[in-house]
Amino acid sequence: MNWINANSSNVKRFSYDENGNVLIVEFSNSSTFRYLKVPKPVFLKMTSAPSVGKFLSAEIKGRYPHEKIEKIP
Repeated sequence: MNWINANSSNVKRFSYDENGNVLIVEFSNSSTFRYLKVPKPVFLKMTSAPSVGKFLSAEIKGRYPHEKIEKIP
């Protein structure tokens, strides 16, 4: 899994599985969530967003099903 480090006070890093359209986000508080059915163009916008945390709040949270998961190394 290829992680992208986020320059964010809220998000530590994130990764994307394009086979399943799954976005995995590890937060600064060490909680990790899996967001399901996230289209690749949305993920690509997140990678270039000025604020990953704001993008996540505005474009992903509440729009895609999610679940808390155990931390992935």
